[in-house]
Amino acid sequence: MQIEAATIAGRSGSFKVTAYWLDQIADFKATVDYPVVIICPGGGFTYHSERETTPIALRFLAAGMHAIVLPYQVITADKTVYPTAIQQIAETLNWITKQAEQHHVDCQRLILAGFSAGGHVVATYNSIATNATLRGQYQLDQGQGQHAAIILGYPAIDLTVGFPTDAATRQQITPDETLWAAQKTVTSAAKPAFVWQTATDALVPAENSLRYVQALLRAGVPVEYHLFGDGKHGLALADHVTTHPTKPAYLNAPAAEWVTMALHWLQRQALLPKDESF
Repeated sequence: MQIEAATIAGRSGSFKVTAYWLDQIADFKATVDYPVVIICPGGGFTYHSERETTPIALRFLAAGMHAIVLPYQVITADKTVYPTAIQQIAETLNWITKQAEQHHVDCQRLILAGFSAGGHVVATYNSIATNATLRGQYQLDQGQGQHAAIILGYPAIDLTVGFPTDAATRQQITPDETLWAAQKTVTSAAKPAFVWQTATDALVPAENSLRYVQALLRAGVPVEYHLFGDGKHGLALADHVTTHPTKPAYLNAPAAEWVTMALHWLQRQALLPKDESF
């Protein structure tokens, strides 16, 4: 494996990503082009949770996928989150595509994964970038690379449904109300989604993921949804790897199965080999 800290020149300024590139296996005596997962961690639009960066990346690496961690634009004193955050996804896809040969990337298998606030960024991108009316408006049509599917963990979807709790923060995220509710811009061109959340999430109510799933269903977009009966917000892997030493509530054996479920779902979408066992 190679770990690359890269800087991408974006429309709104340069930003950094961390790439985890799988090595070719010499024993094969043939090259293998791998899928890529681009990970957008949570953090309430104010920071990026490390529990949803490297640990998530390594889990997908173990399943035979390159992984890219994208620390998208968050709220600062002089910047809103949008539209920069979704433009950074497009620019990251373009960056990956341009070096596909060098790193043996299968550009037909580019997957976006977002958690909490990062889930809002990914869901919004999935809605806007595939919406023929809006993608040009937000300058998402000027590079190469298209995602094939998305994975959402306890995502914020609608900024008026529980998180954030005040109008001022919504304005700091974006004053553009078109980008407040990802479910409202879904079309039939949106990419398939795997979504999971817990029913007892006290920070981002499950109503968020339900609204997005219902919008995908109405549009005829393939979706798999898992609502676990209980669990805190921000479970990440929900196992010992991402559980704080003094906060055992982040251990959740049923929810920890989400990774295996998502990988099997990717198999059914023909994005991972079907004969692989996880």
